[in-house]
Amino acid sequence: MLAGLILVTSGPGPETPDSLIAVASKNLATPQLQFGRLTFNVESPLPTDSRVSTDTALHGLPGAIVFIGTGFPANNRLPDVAIAPSPDAVVFAVVLKGRARASQHSREEIIEQDHAVLMTTRDAGWHTSSHETQHLIVQIDRAALAIKVPNLSAWLMRPVLLEARTLRLLMAHCQEAIDLDESAPTHLQHHVVADLCSLIALLIIGLENRSETSRPSSTRLLRWHAIKAAIEADLGNHGLSADTLAAAQKISPDYVRKLFREHGLSLSEYLLERRLAFAYALLLDPLRADERIGKIADEAGFNDLSYFNRTFRRRYATSPSDLRRERKSSI
Repeated sequence: MLAGLILVTSGPGPETPDSLIAVASKNLATPQLQFGRLTFNVESPLPTDSRVSTDTALHGLPGAIVFIGTGFPANNRLPDVAIAPSPDAVVFAVVLKGRARASQHSREEIIEQDHAVLMTTRDAGWHTSSHETQHLIVQIDRAALAIKVPNLSAWLMRPVLLEARTLRLLMAHCQEAIDLDESAPTHLQHHVVADLCSLIALLIIGLENRSETSRPSSTRLLRWHAIKAAIEADLGNHGLSADTLAAAQKISPDYVRKLFREHGLSLSEYLLERRLAFAYALLLDPLRADERIGKIADEAGFNDLSYFNRTFRRRYATSPSDLRRERKSSI
């Protein structure tokens, strides 16, 4: 098996849940992994007649790609497919073992073990390591992360140290994404991606200037997950609020708001993101192709159709009716 070049892109929504993978060359000295214009490569050349030893897992979800492994995938038996345009996304790259060098936006940084760096897919850059370096790489929609990290550009190319417990939490979320069956409901895939996005936001901005005593305890983390589960079960409730969530959990509304602030976003931002993702999934459900868009918006928790259309277009760069029309034309 010769080393190959793996180009990874993601489609805009759940109608293309898998990464598009193509082999661009069978004669490269080392394997590479490409996210838009961002190249991950291995600096140790291998003989072209050697087998490339990798231990990797890569999986695509709507709006995200997750990669865990040592080395990079290199398989010249992969079928050739068309390469989609590079999405406007960011890549959160963690060095689990070894070290790497990253360069983008005229900056170069050494990424030590247990550190991560945030990079973009739209700008030329590279992330180089040895073939023994172990990585965890998450590509996530830039607009979704920017909701939770308002000053996102300020965090690009800034190495972030991950503590052992937060790294374990990130690993668990990424493994959950990789293990998710392709036939899983679209809204569940969106939920897993939203969790990943929230966790990455927390890792970027939620830990830097926080004292040990103020970091989320295991009790608060469990409460946070319980509140998110309650939201998922009741997205269509127009009256869902900090007050109703607090009453169900027997805590104060201020405590609910504080939990969301600890994760780098507000309750209203989180509700909007989850409701839009749910509506997106409903619009693409073939069994609901003839339902009125107003009914779907209402079921997703929107009581104002104009507001729904406006926020949906801003989030997905298309209108609900255009999305549905494109889906029908592709079948």
